[in-house]
Amino acid sequence: MLKWLVPGVAVAVGAAALAVWGVSPHSRFAIRDSRIANASEPPTVPSVLNLAAYIPPQCYAKARDEQGTHNGCFTCHRESRIPNYVDDEDVQTTFSFARFATDNHWANSLHPPAPADIDDASLLSWVRTSNYPVNKTVGFVPDAAFRFDTDGFDHAADGRATGWRAFAYTPTPGMFWPTNGSAGDVLIRLPEAFRQNERGEEDARIYQLNFALVEAYVREQDVPIAATDERALGSDLDGDGALGTARRVAFRWPMPADAPRRYVGKAREERMAAGLFPVGTEFLHTLRYLDVQGAEVRMAPRMKEVRYMRKMRWLTYSDLQLRAQEEAREKTKTPNRLKKPMGDAEHGINNGVGWVLQGYIEDRDGKLRPQSFEETLACVGCHGGVGATTDSVFAFPRRIGWYHWTDHGLAGVAEPLRKDGQGEYAHWLAQVGGGDDYRTNEEVRARFFRADGSLDPEALHRLSKDIATLLVPSPERALALNRAYLAIVRAQSFNLGRETIVGDSPHVHTAVLQDDTTGIERAASP
Repeated sequence: MLKWLVPGVAVAVGAAALAVWGVSPHSRFAIRDSRIANASEPPTVPSVLNLAAYIPPQCYAKARDEQGTHNGCFTCHRESRIPNYVDDEDVQTTFSFARFATDNHWANSLHPPAPADIDDASLLSWVRTSNYPVNKTVGFVPDAAFRFDTDGFDHAADGRATGWRAFAYTPTPGMFWPTNGSAGDVLIRLPEAFRQNERGEEDARIYQLNFALVEAYVREQDVPIAATDERALGSDLDGDGALGTARRVAFRWPMPADAPRRYVGKAREERMAAGLFPVGTEFLHTLRYLDVQGAEVRMAPRMKEVRYMRKMRWLTYSDLQLRAQEEAREKTKTPNRLKKPMGDAEHGINNGVGWVLQGYIEDRDGKLRPQSFEETLACVGCHGGVGATTDSVFAFPRRIGWYHWTDHGLAGVAEPLRKDGQGEYAHWLAQVGGGDDYRTNEEVRARFFRADGSLDPEALHRLSKDIATLLVPSPERALALNRAYLAIVRAQSFNLGRETIVGDSPHVHTAVLQDDTTGIERAASP
């Protein structure tokens, strides 16, 4: 069982120190650091160099040069869909940073470290050596076995189901592609009640149906299912007004008063709403090195990071709207006030909208250690504060299959389409004018752009049929990306930026002016 411990008592920290973090001294989530938990000296706020670590390095990418305008901001900052009330499309055009954040504190993107000095054979031996599972520690201990069946369900070595389920998805555009550094996977687990029938017995079919219901209401669309007898469940899954044989879960919102939709089995009474995951939902996301076998580049066994999210609290639409409005008012009233991180290094950080985030990252010897408070803070800005997410999540609404990437890679996956029918990745390339936010990826430029800076139609046609033509790097680039990241591991400089930059010098601001224009005149749509 994945262990999760929530701090129940706030450590007594000076009110003045806590005010720096925007944390009430009476908060049950007041800052606590394991290094001082048992000390006789008065505890202090964790040592953090970048108080604005929740603003990612990509936000400092230059949007204008002699080639024109380059807009990668719309990937995250966009007109949101309810119940995400952030609606931050204006961030594309304005640097609405607190004064502290106007300086770019991500030194590793300003001046990428020299790559690690290591030969190919030793490097490949390193990335092929698994560093999972993690050593036990306070907080949560990942318990996924990474042994998946044909439906994506994870099983321990003794055959026991762990509850985790892997899913494939089209990666979010930009720095999240393997060609820009890492291969990633995502697992989801629903609470125990969602895996049981009404008698409290483990039931794989009930679990599958509840996954379909979660997906239908999170993605707000119908989801196909195997033929299912609704009478045995007492649930009108397909929404046709009768109990018969359902072959889909129908999305209906608002729910009709005479036919309320419910999860099935023991989870019948759990709360459900469009665009929201049930309380207790967990996500496990690993970032991996890139393995090279001949001409093939694939996900390596060695993990760079293990990231974890758990939904701890149900917030209604009204709750979420009020929180977004309150943050907007605070931003206007006190523009130099930074976000309010609540939590600690061992138990995770609350993102302010019901989720807690925590993670592991490589230590200098390659073992996975708990992230520091500052390292975890870097995750909070994207997962909980931008218009692009659905209930703080990126990957699940982009699901394309229930399988792990080790069973089927990116090759042959069709390009996702925008509402207007244009390829999503082609649109991103056109907006950014390169293969990453910093426009350093020479390989993508050579593959997809012509000498005059326009996109190559033949390359885009291949991309429409196979996203691997864009997302997967050459073996040479994969090795260079591994070396670049290993240098950061050896220096343990994650707080200065963990993105791998290989190629041209990054087009990045060292500092910006508060409330100045970004150089983007008109916000782009996703």
